[in-house]
Amino acid sequence: MCGFNLTQILLVSYFLVLCLASEGNAGNVADRGQDDSVDPVIIVPGIFGSQLDGKWNKTTSPHYYCYKTVPDWTTLWLCFQSMVPKVIDCWVDNMLLNFTEDSFRNRDGVETRVNDFGGTGGVEIIDKNGYYPYMKALVDGIAAIPGYEKGVNLRAAPYDFRYGANSPTGKLFLQDLRQLIEDTFEKNKGRKMNIIAHSMGNLYMLEFFKTVSSSWKKKYIKRYIAVSGVFGGSVKSIRALVSGETESIPRVLVDANAVRAFQRSFQSIYWLLPRKQLWGADEPLVFTPDKNYTVNEYADLLDDAGFPDGREILKTLDGSLDFKDPGVDVYCIHGSDIPTAAQFRWKPKYFPDYQPNQIDGPGDGTVNKRSLELCKKFKRLKDYKVYPGIKFGEHMQILLNPDVIQYIKDVISETATSRKLKANDTELVF
Repeated sequence: MCGFNLTQILLVSYFLVLCLASEGNAGNVADRGQDDSVDPVIIVPGIFGSQLDGKWNKTTSPHYYCYKTVPDWTTLWLCFQSMVPKVIDCWVDNMLLNFTEDSFRNRDGVETRVNDFGGTGGVEIIDKNGYYPYMKALVDGIAAIPGYEKGVNLRAAPYDFRYGANSPTGKLFLQDLRQLIEDTFEKNKGRKMNIIAHSMGNLYMLEFFKTVSSSWKKKYIKRYIAVSGVFGGSVKSIRALVSGETESIPRVLVDANAVRAFQRSFQSIYWLLPRKQLWGADEPLVFTPDKNYTVNEYADLLDDAGFPDGREILKTLDGSLDFKDPGVDVYCIHGSDIPTAAQFRWKPKYFPDYQPNQIDGPGDGTVNKRSLELCKKFKRLKDYKVYPGIKFGEHMQILLNPDVIQYIKDVISETATSRKLKANDTELVF
């Protein structure tokens, strides 16, 4: 169940299949002796990479066929059946965050939680019907190594991806992540952690490493494997905030403006905006008939797009936009040679409610090359791998690439052969 009445919605929609409601797994690890021959793994997913459950008791709803009350935990993210016309309004109303007094929170009457923190079920497959595998191939590949067991020394740290790391919810996640690392360390006879992060999970890891001391890192962290890191932001996030990001789904199927409403309410989308350190003041990212916009004019862009609250939301990112060395051994992996949004151009009368024309540049299809390559600046970079082409290196497809999975397995098993970095590999244009 995803929050709407089946009998009523059949009168106004051509398609509906109820999601399977299910209780989240606790993800607790049994307190028993573990295999001490392997180093534990903790996976930190990217944006939209964690299952979210919800329940609610609201006084209002956007339509008469939307449930106001769902007393039991049910699937909130991801439920594909919630994306159909009309029904999507029910779902958006439950996913939206309210922004008041410089902070974010759920809509009144809505409770949310991540599923299976400490296990791997909440990141392997994002929808509980099994249509959208995410980390499953990687998790299963690592689990095939003798000595690894899901939920014991192969664990994950899903989080509520709607928030940035400096929000109260984000800070609580960083505390929970530290506790998960320390707990896993103790239950695995003092073996250090392999941290594997994907996409926005890498931003969370950089923030996390700021919160712990060098001595703590030395004790608990074996290595940090960064996959498709959005270290310097992504131009793609601009479209999400201005017109809604629907991944080229036809407008007749998904209302981009409805999607835009909840994307604008997510602090994390603003956190993913291209950074001033990488994009210059003389480099427009947005072209409209009336005005062009650079990284220095996000607030004006959102004002002109009819969303003045964006100006205040941008201020909540203070302290989380700097790029600081993690202080641990790093292995960096990402894709390349895939057309990636570099600029957007809105035609007359299209701004902001219709999709723009996209001008491409280099990247992995989601994250721009200059952002991905920031990992080459890490002081303790041990290896750097690039996988070109859509089939092997696309932002999500890279997690299904057998060569990438084997490489990660070799790294955590300490059988990998590092690629020597050339002198010019660390030269970046700012």
